[in-house]
Amino acid sequence: MRYLWIVFVMLSATLFGQTVQYGRVDLYDNGALLSGVTLTIPSEHDCQPTMSDAKGCFRLCFAKHQVGDVICGIEARKHGYEVVNVHVTRQWTLTTADTLHVVMAPKDKVKEARMRYYELSGLSPKEMLWLDGARLYEVESPVFSFNISRYHKGVAPSDVDSDIPKTDRMNDKAFAVIIANEDYQQEQHVPFAIHDGEVFKEYCTNLLGIPETNVHFVTDATLNNMRYEIDWLKATLAAYQGEAQGIFYYSGHGMPDETSRCAYLLPVDGYGSNMESGFGLDALYAQLGSTGADRVMYFVDACFSGATREGEMLAESRGVAVNSKAGELQGNAIAFSAAQGNETAYAYQEKSHGMFTYYLLKKLKETRGDITAGELADYLNESISRMSAVEGMKAQHPTAHGVMTDWRTIKIK
Repeated sequence: MRYLWIVFVMLSATLFGQTVQYGRVDLYDNGALLSGVTLTIPSEHDCQPTMSDAKGCFRLCFAKHQVGDVICGIEARKHGYEVVNVHVTRQWTLTTADTLHVVMAPKDKVKEARMRYYELSGLSPKEMLWLDGARLYEVESPVFSFNISRYHKGVAPSDVDSDIPKTDRMNDKAFAVIIANEDYQQEQHVPFAIHDGEVFKEYCTNLLGIPETNVHFVTDATLNNMRYEIDWLKATLAAYQGEAQGIFYYSGHGMPDETSRCAYLLPVDGYGSNMESGFGLDALYAQLGSTGADRVMYFVDACFSGATREGEMLAESRGVAVNSKAGELQGNAIAFSAAQGNETAYAYQEKSHGMFTYYLLKKLKETRGDITAGELADYLNESISRMSAVEGMKAQHPTAHGVMTDWRTIKIK
């Protein structure tokens, strides 16, 4: 069995104000050079697609970038082959060292090549692997028996990911929808969004006692995916006629309407310049607020200023942060949001989470959920505003508000 390991050896230099990257494509098994590999980089990086020449060499010029900048969404293609280590093309930091090492294998061998590359002994059918916070692939073969729910390579484990408290009291009248949007088709990806959602799901089932069947967890949701899940939660809460409790968690991009300043959740097939491609926060609040549920809690790890977790603007935005409106809650609802209307919801790189999600999980773990909404709101605001300052970021101040006059005294669990 032969695998093709495509090695892009990247050297940096500066020429006429441009960052110039030189590369060479090598064939790992016999050292021969491989030509005809097409490398494509998103247009926002101001770099034209290129193909390795007959000698396996290529050159890329980045007029807008310099050493230290992050390049996302690179695609390496050659007919009959697939990339094995897909994480390196999702997020590449320009440095003066050899940084981009793309591994390719024949399409019919790529899954086995990934197992070999990541040094995994096996895993159970249909398990998902996670690498650098991104979904790697789904195993279809039933021959592996080693059970693994998450695998991180090169990502520092977080203290909130393990030893999650477990309750002995199940809440079979509680229902949750968790949407984690990371890999966008038209916009930049959202670091750690899927990891956020995955771990929040574990807190729902273990700490909050929500049955697995009552939790819908969706990754990289399209607009119709989001509509379906919200419709399911709406119908389910309504069917319990005031006895059920709902949780809606979202991690991903948000976007503002520059005219109305209304906030929208952005599906992975949406784009920032068209509000019809998003799901309005007001519409979400109205639909779930009409169910008569005993309580609905919203946790939104997104900002609605038009910025990404890295502090840049969405590709389709005008480059100016918009001070969006918080949205009008309806029904017996409490909403926690990662940032104020004109701020950015940052990633917490050291913890492999969004900053809002990390501190939310941290407090839930410390208190085992025995905390009021007001206490949680105060903790999130204090912790995140301080950490964003320590990390040298712009200010990030989480918000919380509720419809009920006594919302601050209501227990989370």
